[in-house]
Amino acid sequence: MSKIKKVLLVTVIVIVCIIGLLIGQVIYLAHPTKGRIIDQYENPKQALLVIDIQEDFTGTTAKAPFPYKDSDRLIRTVNAITEAASAKSMMIVYIRQELDGLMGKMLSHLFAGGVAIRGNPGTAIDKRISILSDAIFPKPRSDSFSNPELEKFLIGNHVNELYLVGLDADGCVHVTAKGALNRGYRVNIITDAVVLKDEDRWEELLAEYRQEGIQLMLSQEFLTGKSSN
Repeated sequence: MSKIKKVLLVTVIVIVCIIGLLIGQVIYLAHPTKGRIIDQYENPKQALLVIDIQEDFTGTTAKAPFPYKDSDRLIRTVNAITEAASAKSMMIVYIRQELDGLMGKMLSHLFAGGVAIRGNPGTAIDKRISILSDAIFPKPRSDSFSNPELEKFLIGNHVNELYLVGLDADGCVHVTAKGALNRGYRVNIITDAVVLKDEDRWEELLAEYRQEGIQLMLSQEFLTGKSSN
């Protein structure tokens, strides 16, 4: 084998290995986590999770392919929901995406314009969001439970039911819902308080939610306690 062919072969092998690592990392970051099944609490509580409504995705530092086009409506709806949740004495938890490490940063630059990288100002919660608690948890993966401190917080407060809002409905919201189901939580998604980049996926995604055992509701139902049916 000539020297040139050897160099080409080594180059191809290196490229294939890098691609394999990137694919593996994408699968790892997007995969729901598993954890201990929660106990049957005597006086269980509910928590609202506000997921990834950050400057890089909806606010001032957002750049293509962000911000989400209906982020103003989303934030108004989420703020109304957090106010209602506070009035109901529900736990309110804020989740922030923070990608770290070489692979996380590389994937962010390759596929999302370098957003949500730990240490950058764009990881801050969108300044328009009402912050009604100090329960704020960064996460390194799509699943909010990838931060073990969130799991400890929910267990410590005897939470057995979650309400999810934020973004993306086909990404971190959905993966967090799966992570919660893996632990025995009852999971609700407020469908007009989440956004979806690929809007053509809505009906298919809603069907997936129902099949997985996720409960769906509109914000009006949450605010008033009355079913929209």
